[in-house]
Amino acid sequence: MLCRRLTPLVLLAVSIVATTARAEDAAKEPTVTKIYVSPNGNDAHSGRLAELNAEKTDGPLATLSVARDAVRKLKTDGQLPGPVRVIVADGTYTIAEPLVLTPEDSGTEKTPISYEAAEGAKPVISGGRVIGRWTKSDDGIWTTKIDDVAAGRWYFEQLFVNGRRAIRAREPNEFYFYMQDVYEEALGEQGGGRMPQHARQTIRLAKEDFDKTVGRLTAEELKDVQLQIYHKWDNTRRFVDRLDPEKTALVTEGRGMKPWNNWHRNTRFHLENFRAALDAPGEWFLARDGVLFYRPLPDEDMTKAEVVAPVAEKFLVVAGVPSEGKFVEHIALRGLNFRHGQWLTPPGGFEAEQAAASIEAALQFDGAKHITVENCEVGHLGTYAVWFRNACRRCTLRHCYLHDFGAGGARIGQKGMPATEAEHTDHIVLDNNIIRQGGYLFPCAVGVWIGFSGDNQVTHNEIADLFYTGISAGWNWGYGPSLAKRNDIGFNQVHHIGHGVLSDMGGIYTLGLSEGTRVHDNVFHDIYAYTYGGWGLYTDQASTGIVFENNLVCNTKTGGFHQHFGKENIVRNNILAFAKLYQLQFTRPEDHLSFTLENNIVYYDEGVLISGGAWKKAQYASRNNCFWNASNEPVRFFDDTLQQWQEKGHEQGSIVADPKFVDPTAGDYTLAEDSPALKLGFKPFDYTKAGVYGDEAWRKKAAESTAPPLKIAPPVAAATRDDFEFTPVGQTPTLFASRDKKTAETIVITDETAAEGKQSLKVTDAAGLERSYDPHFTYGRLEYADCQVENRLSLRAQPDTNMAFEWRDYTGGQYKPGPRFSVQGTTLILNDQQKIELPADQWVRLTITCDLAAKDNRGWTLRVDMPGQENKVIENLTFGNPGFRTLSWIGFMSPGETTSTYYLDDFRLEAVCSAQK
Repeated sequence: MLCRRLTPLVLLAVSIVATTARAEDAAKEPTVTKIYVSPNGNDAHSGRLAELNAEKTDGPLATLSVARDAVRKLKTDGQLPGPVRVIVADGTYTIAEPLVLTPEDSGTEKTPISYEAAEGAKPVISGGRVIGRWTKSDDGIWTTKIDDVAAGRWYFEQLFVNGRRAIRAREPNEFYFYMQDVYEEALGEQGGGRMPQHARQTIRLAKEDFDKTVGRLTAEELKDVQLQIYHKWDNTRRFVDRLDPEKTALVTEGRGMKPWNNWHRNTRFHLENFRAALDAPGEWFLARDGVLFYRPLPDEDMTKAEVVAPVAEKFLVVAGVPSEGKFVEHIALRGLNFRHGQWLTPPGGFEAEQAAASIEAALQFDGAKHITVENCEVGHLGTYAVWFRNACRRCTLRHCYLHDFGAGGARIGQKGMPATEAEHTDHIVLDNNIIRQGGYLFPCAVGVWIGFSGDNQVTHNEIADLFYTGISAGWNWGYGPSLAKRNDIGFNQVHHIGHGVLSDMGGIYTLGLSEGTRVHDNVFHDIYAYTYGGWGLYTDQASTGIVFENNLVCNTKTGGFHQHFGKENIVRNNILAFAKLYQLQFTRPEDHLSFTLENNIVYYDEGVLISGGAWKKAQYASRNNCFWNASNEPVRFFDDTLQQWQEKGHEQGSIVADPKFVDPTAGDYTLAEDSPALKLGFKPFDYTKAGVYGDEAWRKKAAESTAPPLKIAPPVAAATRDDFEFTPVGQTPTLFASRDKKTAETIVITDETAAEGKQSLKVTDAAGLERSYDPHFTYGRLEYADCQVENRLSLRAQPDTNMAFEWRDYTGGQYKPGPRFSVQGTTLILNDQQKIELPADQWVRLTITCDLAAKDNRGWTLRVDMPGQENKVIENLTFGNPGFRTLSWIGFMSPGETTSTYYLDDFRLEAVCSAQK
């Protein structure tokens, strides 16, 4: 049993024993004061209070706060000549508020204070309440009535059944709904980052999704329904404010969307917390009248099940006052188990924030020095587990089990630059911990997060089963000042990251100036993003001065190493193996040495070797690497052989050769003695040392598989329809992709004309835009292979129209254009030469068809329907690139630099697919 119900009359027996050392050792051994804490009147050893001649404290003592107060009193009375041990017996200690430690609770180097489990005991500090008195209904659902909820005194959003996080009732049960359209109205002044501080978003659902979910709810039921929205590397959690049945839409208010990571057509979401969604085993729903509904799993007996709902959000708060030079010091927690932590969605919801950086932790430290948390468990939470936040130094988290958290695992440092040196957090040790199963409320959270903090050690940890990044180090997106330097990140095992839920992630993800940071002797594997960005080693914006050495990276979706942009990073002596799409990526050139790539082994059997436009433009050094394609396909550097690539100044000293691993498909990357990689200077390293160490039981626990099998969401629905009737006139629809500040006004919904209905999309090019192809917009995140595809659209050209249209295949790193045409004035131009005259100021229908399922098909067909004229059908048109195989993206661009206009309406995309990637 995880915990048991304590009766209201339980007395917490506290005994205080001063243990004096033997006389002959008195000069050597300090006097230890022991404070025993246990429920039901039993002392921390075996209930022999009388034999210990202890002073028994009277009164109903309910929490560890009593022991803290006892220590305070003894300190005040001058009765602590040496170390203090608060010894906690077996049992469950329920709390509603955290234990708060302030500077007056500090120990010293010679008189440290510990809160520790008794020998052989596993005490549980529970922030939850046991729920009982279940009744079974005819439909198999069990219910119980909770009076405190009915009275408005309590509410909860997490539930734990037999030590397992139950699923709050939601739809769909597997995978997602997809936004059919969305538009935003600013309700206040423009905020920072080019987004409104307050905005209203209207989201159109597919009619069948609307009708079977929110469309049937009353206004009262709707109040508790929440949206969980997944977009790139973020998630947003919101309440639904109202419905628009006519548009099959729901309306929500909050912060304006980030233009670089907004919601758009086909953004994924699910709806949570309404009674009608309680349709799958393991789901639960709490009504405001206090009735808790639960549909059990097949093997669950609710007459015996232990059901716990959280009350307290935090278990421990260490609250020093660094601004006054007051710290909480020399305290240890050992062998304690903290379980069942609360998180309640505030009225405004949770706005998208990378790494869920605003979410606090169950054990939270500010102004802490020489604090140790050891051999503890922190689990079944709504938040992060542990955070050494502001002004923490020389603190340690060791041999702890952090699991089942709503956000992430452990955090170090602040989100911003500390105002004073006294507020710096540094020299934190996270060693030999198991950190796994997280992101259940905030998928964007990470396993280990380091903000503005340096000189830390993150070593020998098992970090697994998360939806975003394993380790995030650094928190500055540019070359400005940062404290995230000289961090030692080594011997960690980071795996099963992403699960195909979010994008733009890494086994390790770095930001900003990080000189002196080493990432070494880690194993990163099984990293799978939803779309782009499932990398092993990921140096994002301005990552600088980091050494990546002796790491094994394997089984990633989009590459073993990717640098977005940064400076003078070193990637050497790593094994980068079995990435699915690309092995190495590099995306932004800069006017300095970006990185050095040397003495690495790159081994793969699918995808391409390198991708990203920066390889041909940027300053970097890459040498003495060993490349091998185990599929027997040639190793190509874009279209070049290694020799051709070297003749262009790249990869000096590198070779294409089998490195002779013993059995890489079985995970054995040991090199044969005659490996050609050894001759290049590669130095073998023992990757089996990554992960936790210690006794067999601890290592076995880390090796237990907790990650579910990878299930990939199906591609976006095969039919896309855009009639431009949903977004109000004068607004820019979210399909708009350009970020140019001026172009927001050049792609708008208009009622000036329409092919059908009342509205269309008006696109106006203008002079002076930052990029010549703006304004542009796209229909992206497509994945149509082995499909018969038809794409229809209505176009109204003007005498000054200048528009380009294109399908693209983004598989393999570099885009390959497929069907494409341009319109200049009223002339439609195919293959840069074949021309069709279109009527000015009249709607024409264009239909593009392409059979991607036919292996021998390398072309497409265009049909042009014009009013009052015979239809034109042009067949056997060639692709822009003969390698085009998969429809990934459809784009409309405006290549001119003068004023021009066209109108678009009734966009349709339909596909019949025999197989999709």
